[in-house]
Amino acid sequence: MDSTTIRTRRLLTFATAALLVAGLGACSSIDSSSDTAEKSQSGPVKMEFWGWAGYEKIVDQWNASHPNAEVTFKKIPSGGTGGYTQISNAITAGEGPCLAQIEYQAIPSMLVKNTVMDITKYASADMAKYAPSAVSASSIGDKIYGVPVDVGPMVLFYRKDLFAKYGITKPPATWAEYKADAEKVAAADPSVKFGNAPSEGNDLAAYTLQTGQSWYSVKGDSWTVSIDNPGTRKVAEFWQGLKDKGLVQKSGNAWDPKFNKAATAGKVLTFVNASWAAGGIKGDLKDLSGKWRVAPMPTWEAGDGKSSSNGGSATSVMTGCKSPREAAQFATFLSSDPQAVKTGIESGLYPASKAGQEDPSLTGGDPYFGGQKVGDVYKASAAQVPSTWTNGPTYQQVQTDLTGAMGKGTLPDAVTEVQASTVAAIKKLGLSVTNG
Repeated sequence: MDSTTIRTRRLLTFATAALLVAGLGACSSIDSSSDTAEKSQSGPVKMEFWGWAGYEKIVDQWNASHPNAEVTFKKIPSGGTGGYTQISNAITAGEGPCLAQIEYQAIPSMLVKNTVMDITKYASADMAKYAPSAVSASSIGDKIYGVPVDVGPMVLFYRKDLFAKYGITKPPATWAEYKADAEKVAAADPSVKFGNAPSEGNDLAAYTLQTGQSWYSVKGDSWTVSIDNPGTRKVAEFWQGLKDKGLVQKSGNAWDPKFNKAATAGKVLTFVNASWAAGGIKGDLKDLSGKWRVAPMPTWEAGDGKSSSNGGSATSVMTGCKSPREAAQFATFLSSDPQAVKTGIESGLYPASKAGQEDPSLTGGDPYFGGQKVGDVYKASAAQVPSTWTNGPTYQQVQTDLTGAMGKGTLPDAVTEVQASTVAAIKKLGLSVTNG
């Protein structure tokens, strides 16, 4: 681990003097109390697992082979739409789950709330099974706070048939080529859009990650907020320029009715997002099977190969769990057992497991994408994600504020606005913070 992440672990306990005592005290008491709980338990262990992904079948597979460690899965709203609040409130009330699905970006903020448990002693031996970027995202300093489940390598989904119609011979390799192709299509038919602009905070974060710049960093014992950095501003100005010229849809995703309607009518040619978005395309645009293809995400510099990632989560053991060893074993099973990983792939997850990325269902041709081996594109993208990103303690605030600001004004203005609101949010936590 680098020095930044090690300092990050310490900074997360500085929210207030009370949190410092509660956070560090809880970390030590968790280890000792959980050891006592493990020694005193007899009979079958029962654990609750809260999440929003389709984990039901994997839980059934675990229970069938582990009769003495039963897991019950409870479906909750996604983290950003209330799931994390539900988890935190339940833990505060002493009624929290033993395990929970936590997005990588949310791990620092959950640690600030003292809701995730250090599972280093239970999980460290298995971390070599997963992509290094996912391990890093599940850890803070030298401590592990979750077992990686999936990653979201970014790619370009595109309509091969419409590319041919408008004389585009190959997918754009750079963002400059993307803009040129968008202009070519608009000149032929102004009603057709080449793609869609980012409309959510997560989208803007993914595009910024590709530039190699981060929204958070640590200097000494202080956070630095750099949302309004050259990389983010380059991304914001690029997409705002395409929006202003009418070259892309102003919003829309592969699960959005507006996008689906435009795609069905042949009015949109591309979609840039994570591998998991293929599920939305396949599910909502069944009649377009065979017409879509997948290509690497365009880059800012020709040949640099840099990609990005959007999404992905870990399975964390939550504060108060009385059977952390068994909980960590379940988390490892979910992420690395071959059948469990296969089940996850079938539900749309792209595995963090190195072995899972070699599953035949990912390495073979995909009929929807014309028989293309799209798994090869996903795997290559996952290997080209910059390791320069630092997750911060106010993830949900940034996501909410950015999405709102992007919806009511220009993207550059949203960047400036959320730079200020993020500094204010970190100050409210009692953390030392400066503008980057």
